[in-house]
Amino acid sequence: MNRKVLYFLISYFISLVLSLNFQIIPPLIPHIIGEWNITRSQAGLITGITALPPMIFGLFGGYLLDRFGNKRPIILALILYLLGETLFLLAGSFGFLLLSRIVIGFGAVIFAIVGLRILAEEFLGENLGKAVGIWSTGLPVAVIISFNIFSPIASRYHWKSPMIILLIFTLLVLILVSIFYEEKQQVSDNGNTEFLVSIKEIPKEVWTLGVIWFLFNAGSLSFLTFAPDYFMSRGMSPVYASSVSSLYILGSFLSPVTGYLLDKTTRHNLIIFVGGILLSISLILIYFLNFHLIIVIAGIFSVLVPPSVFYLLPRLTDKYGLGYAILSIFVNLSIVSVPYLIGYVRDVSGTYFISFLLMSTFIFLSGLLGLNLRIKEEIRSL
Repeated sequence: MNRKVLYFLISYFISLVLSLNFQIIPPLIPHIIGEWNITRSQAGLITGITALPPMIFGLFGGYLLDRFGNKRPIILALILYLLGETLFLLAGSFGFLLLSRIVIGFGAVIFAIVGLRILAEEFLGENLGKAVGIWSTGLPVAVIISFNIFSPIASRYHWKSPMIILLIFTLLVLILVSIFYEEKQQVSDNGNTEFLVSIKEIPKEVWTLGVIWFLFNAGSLSFLTFAPDYFMSRGMSPVYASSVSSLYILGSFLSPVTGYLLDKTTRHNLIIFVGGILLSISLILIYFLNFHLIIVIAGIFSVLVPPSVFYLLPRLTDKYGLGYAILSIFVNLSIVSVPYLIGYVRDVSGTYFISFLLMSTFIFLSGLLGLNLRIKEEIRSL
């Protein structure tokens, strides 16, 4: 097999391990609530706590990759994933379940970075855009698998059954990396003095972009987390509710269209504004209207924002690594904090209306900030 194809597959499988371990929880939430009688805010914590280690130690993960190359950190991360997945299967209490998710989160410290790092090493200067574009389908593929395969398995057998499948897949990826992955190059660590200085040189627009990314994910990821439970509250079965929820992610496969628009326009921030406003309206309509096509339309609007954020960052700073690390911190902050808030509001109010209103407001604010994002001409020319 061609080396580039092999390494792309390894990178893509890493993306799937990362995404599936995050997305496996939403369709399981109704089962966990029913078995252990936990609140929806606690259920949101199961999703959010996995993002805590990458948020805190993400920069350290980058340091490990720079110091030791890719292979050893990948193997360490896969061992942590296998340990966390095993603890999940053995969990007999809510606290033990949280522990398993924290261990999985430490694996994500490496996996949130290394997949794209492999692509950069292998495809830089040759088809990197195509490679990254295909690689980006890892998240929607994981969501579809979770909602349409894992959910029926959990309903038919036991809610922990999907984790057995995921554990086997993780083990196969570990074997694949151990046998076939060879380090292309190792970059030694050059100390942290330049890094500390670089933080001070990051333009304020990058931090604004980080806030936009936080607000967008606060609404979008919270919707994906609680959508199955919401549709079940409207009388749907767990399997059907999960399938309906997965309609939202279909728009992610249209990311190349957004990329085409970004290449054809100079008003990149306008795309964020339009996507944010239309998606916020769509979420409110989903609450009031029993019309599944609206979920698909909402997913199409949602795909306008992420590629725009990723596209704009290099136009704001030439420190790409640190800039994308800042975006990673903000998205993980939203994962850790907002699902708990959304679940708590649902528990207190007894209805999902205020929760949907909050999700819609977060995304609306991301659109407004996008409209006001200014790109200095001298930075844009980098």
